[in-house]
Amino acid sequence: MAFDTKLIEAQIALKLITPENMPRIAWDALESGLDGPAIRRLAALDNPTYFEVADLLPGVMQELGISQIAVSRAAARMARNMAQLVLDGADDPMKHLCDFESPWIRANYPTDLAVLGTLEDEVWIAQASGQSEAQIRQWVTSTLSDFVNSHND
Repeated sequence: MAFDTKLIEAQIALKLITPENMPRIAWDALESGLDGPAIRRLAALDNPTYFEVADLLPGVMQELGISQIAVSRAAARMARNMAQLVLDGADDPMKHLCDFESPWIRANYPTDLAVLGTLEDEVWIAQASGQSEAQIRQWVTSTLSDFVNSHND
């Protein structure tokens, strides 16, 4: 998979990348042809602390061409990416119902993410009301597809 600066931008905004995993971002950037002094310094760190990463992060972000984005925008971007991966994959969408709850919660429950953030609850309600597994799976797939199509970031 290609190095996706937009996804990295969202992961940073949501604080999903731990300090010890930040050098891997720098390695991937270097392998993709992105380079700079801050990226190289980050790549050279071995088991970095929060403070080491925090010191380098503004320079790394500048060299990667990314900026700080709102948490709600980052959560929508992450949810869209996850939904697209589910739709593109051969995996059963029903196995990923809970995956969308975390970005929704991290973004403080924005209404535009509620449709995915509450997906597991909605499926539970549909099951309790007697809808068939095929109907529910079709609804989940349609909901994911609608979300992807309406969130082009």
